[in-house]
Parts: sequence; structure tokens; C-alpha cells
Amino acid sequence: MSETQRYRPLGSGTGASAVNLTEHLRVVHGVISSRYPAIDRVALATYDPASDALKTFVSSNHDGIKLDHYFARLSDVPSLKKLALTRQSRVVDDIDSTFNTNSSHTSWLKSRDYRSSFTVPVFHGEQLTGFLFFDSKKPLSFDIETAGFLEIFSSLIAQLYLLQLQVVHGMVGTVNVASGLARIRDLETGQHLERMAAYSQLMAIRMADKHQLSDEFIEYLFLFAPLHDIGKVGIPDKVLLKPGQLDAPEWEVMRRHVEIGELIINQMAGDLKLGNGLAFTVMHNIVAYHHERGDGSGYPHKLKMDAIPLEARIVAVADVYDALSSRRPYKEPWQAADIAIEIESEVRKGHLDGECVIALMEAVSEREQIQRKFADPA
Repeated sequence: MSETQRYRPLGSGTGASAVNLTEHLRVVHGVISSRYPAIDRVALATYDPASDALKTFVSSNHDGIKLDHYFARLSDVPSLKKLALTRQSRVVDDIDSTFNTNSSHTSWLKSRDYRSSFTVPVFHGEQLTGFLFFDSKKPLSFDIETAGFLEIFSSLIAQLYLLQLQVVHGMVGTVNVASGLARIRDLETGQHLERMAAYSQLMAIRMADKHQLSDEFIEYLFLFAPLHDIGKVGIPDKVLLKPGQLDAPEWEVMRRHVEIGELIINQMAGDLKLGNGLAFTVMHNIVAYHHERGDGSGYPHKLKMDAIPLEARIVAVADVYDALSSRRPYKEPWQAADIAIEIESEVRKGHLDGECVIALMEAVSEREQIQRKFADPA
């Protein structure tokens, strides 16, 4: 009888991923399943060393039911931390008998009748970047031959993933520089961009089941929400920093920041060779459409609600809510009741997406936590 857990040394290869990793993982899973049909699930979780955060990212499941929006500290998952420290992969022949103390991840596996697993930590050089999980609904599915084959495929998936990581980090670096420029040249100082990103992520998670939003999509929304007004770097100071109301010609100049923003991100996409994958699509849609309004009164394309990409509708609500709830040089923060009245009025007028507003306004404790975490300096 085989041991319940077996450990194998992990190779030190580095690697990369395509821009839309979800589709690539499905293809790889299909190839694996053609040889090993008992492998019912392939999943990739990302790891952020700065926050010790382990998060679900992409997965492919035969039964179509995914573990989404999972978050844990690696320090709270000793079995995975051991793999990271030893750089070993691990076979579990019987999940039920091996894991008696259930984490939420293990509980989910058991609830979906997964019985055995093969786990591989993913490294970029010396840095842990994530974990690959291969799961089966049959016990003893990962013998030596199967595990050896999967090690090869793990290297391939790691190559895909780490390329994706490089591309996204390249975009994030550019976003941080560009957002810094936008912050310097705008009246929206303090932690506005950080709050906006967090509000956007909060709404997306609460709407994920209905709209089938993947963790990959939500991660890109969170990363690129701060880029929404990047085109303001191209607006003259006399317009951007003018106190009081803009006249009609000045307002036309201000509106050009969307067009300028599109030019900037298209240049970024070309420089980073992004193609037309999910990461670039989310980034583009946020920049290009976040000033559209559901009744067609927005700009620059005058789109109606259903034609506005969901990520842009989410960012629009986050932007309006933070503008109302935060102190600005020209205003004090509004009271909660007044914010609710105003934002509901915007929904009734058809300007803002009511579903997005409900997702944000009903999450009272989460909103308050974001406001505390990213409070502006006194």
C-alpha cells in the first residue's frame, strides 16, 4: 500500500503565461485529461510575498464548479508552507484520511468529492509565486508515472503563468508611475486611487456569481481601476487645476482626457506586447468607458447601459461614491444618508448601474473597513 503523502524534489525552471491564462489552462487540462481522465481539476493560486496572501486565480474543472475568491495567509496553511520551504511537490492519496483539520480549501475539496491530489509550488528564481493543484475524485490517482508526467506539465503551466506575471507586473509598474503623475496633477489627492480599487474589487466579488466573473478578471479590475483617469496627464494646468466651474470650451478640453488615456494605454500595450487578452481588455475598458452613463448622457461614446462594459460601470460607481464620501480641497465629506440619497438618485436617472450600487452600498462593514485602511492623512 502506498504512503498517504509522498514528496518529490521540484525542478527550478522558470516560466511564463499567456495573456488570458484561464483559456490556456483549459487547453492544458484537456491535454492532460486525454491521457489521465481521472484528473478532474487543475487550479492555480497566486502568492504575494509582501502580504503573504494566497489567492485563487484560474482553474479548469470537469464538473464546472470552481473554488472562487479564496484567500488565505500562507503562514496559516502549514502544509503548503512546508512545500514552499522544501521546494517539493506533494502527492496526497486520500484527502479524507490525510487532512483531519479542515481549512476552507480542504473542506471545499471534500464537499466536491475530491479524493486525491498532486500539489506543486511555483517559483520564479528563488521567489515563490504560487501553487498548482491537480485533483481527482478517485483515490490513489497519482502514482509515480502520473506524477512524473504532471511535473512536466507543471513546468509548462509555470512558464505560462510566470510570463503572465511578468506582463502584469510590467503594466502595474507603468500604472503606478502613470497614476502618480495623474495624482500629482489632479485635485483628487490622498488615498483616492487605493479606495477606488478596493471598492471596485468589493463590487466585483459580490457580483461574481451572477455575472460569472473569474478571479482573473477581478484581479485585473483591482489592478487597473487606478488607471481610469490617466489621460488627465495630458490636460493643461489652466483647465485641470482651475478653481470653480469650467466653461463650455474648457469642459470640451477636459473631456479629451479619455481619448488621451486610450492613446496612452494603447502605447503601453504595444510596448509590452499585450495583444488583445483579458488583461488589456479590462484595462482598456476602464479607461475608455468609465465616463459613460447608462442613459447615454456620458462621454465620449454616449453608450447606453447594456453597451457599457461591466468593469467600466463598476469603476464609475466607485469613483462617484469616493468623490461624495471623501474630503476634497473644495468640499467636506458627505454624510452617509446624503450619499445614499444622491447615489440612488443617479440610479433613478439611469446614470449609474443599480446593481453595482446595491453591491457597494449593502457591503457596509467592508466599505467602512476600506475607508479606515485607506484614510487620507489629516
